[in-house]
Parts: sequence; structure tokens; C-alpha cells
Amino acid sequence: MTEETADRSDAFFAFDDENDDDRRDDDGRGRRAIAWKPIAVGLLGLILGLVLLVSAALAWDDSRRLAGYADRSWVISGQYQDLTNDLRTKTYNPVYRGVLPTDEAITQQPFDSGLADPRVPEAGEETVFRGTQTGSREQDFHQEADALLAVEDGTLRVVATDEAGEFGDGITGGTVLWQRVQAALLAVAGLGAAGAGVWYARRLYREQY
Repeated sequence: MTEETADRSDAFFAFDDENDDDRRDDDGRGRRAIAWKPIAVGLLGLILGLVLLVSAALAWDDSRRLAGYADRSWVISGQYQDLTNDLRTKTYNPVYRGVLPTDEAITQQPFDSGLADPRVPEAGEETVFRGTQTGSREQDFHQEADALLAVEDGTLRVVATDEAGEFGDGITGGTVLWQRVQAALLAVAGLGAAGAGVWYARRLYREQY
């Protein structure tokens, strides 16, 4: 081997050693590619878990709100009539026509329809009332809806409206209990989804590296 050939060989190996050094971290270990798949799986699990936990919190909040109406509320069906300006925003509320319950208990306090001054009603009388939903056009509202009536501060009023059948025959202790069971199930599912996502992400990472 000539001196020139030897110099070229030494230069080649020296260059290769420099590349090896460049591919190594400061502590001497080889660099690893970013583990995109485990990261994606972990993030997906965490996001799904967060969505379920938020849903659980909302369901629990609904149960707390409905608990105040348990066993002292009524449900009436209403037919869509018109739109009216919302009292707090620039949107609209639906106006429904329905018949008050025949229960004489509803005549023991004024009824506030949300459209006129409160007055003591007659059992079974026909009435129009403001829905609680908001929207900007007729298509935003149910043509048939159920209204939940309850006494607040000594006045009977519409506390919620929703699609027909949503409130059943009224809010009971069982209704509130079921809402809380649903909230608990959603919370468990949320924690499970987050935990499973992190566990599977770690498993994928270990399999790759």
C-alpha cells in the first residue's frame, strides 16, 4: 500500500468516526427517532378521557340543578307558536301553547309564563309560555316540546323546555339518581380512557425501543 493510499484510508475512517460521533448524544448513546405513534396514542387517550370527564361534570351539574325540582314539578306538552326576543341576549326564545296540569296544587301560587305578568292560574287551563331554548330562527326549535314547571320563590314558572318526552312525567328522586349514575359512569370511562391510552403508548414505546 502506497503512502497516498494509506492517507486516503485514514481520512475515510476518520470521517466515519466523526459521523459516528455526530450520531451520538453527549452521554455516548445513539440518538433515537421521535416515537410519533406512542405519542399519538397517548394524546388520543388523554383527549378522549378529558371529553368524557367534562361530560361527567356537566351531567353531575344537571343532577344538582334537577334535585331542587324532585317530586315537586309538573310536565306539560307544548306546540310551537312563534318566536320572541330573549330577555338577556340578542337571540330568540320559542313560544309554545299548552295546557296546565289539572292538579289543584298549581293554583296555590301565581304562574309566570315568561310572556305576561304572573297570575294565579286555573287547573287545566290553556296557556302560552316562553321556552328556555335560544336560537335565531324557527328551525332552531322543536315543533313539539315538553316544559318542566316548578315553584321557585313562591311562583310557578317554566324552568326548562326540551324535546317531547325528555322529562317523562316529571323530575323525581329516581331521575336525579340516574343522572348521578350516568355522571359517575362517564367519569370512570374518562379515567379509564386516559389510563389505557397512556399504558398502551408506553407499551408501543417499549416494543419499538
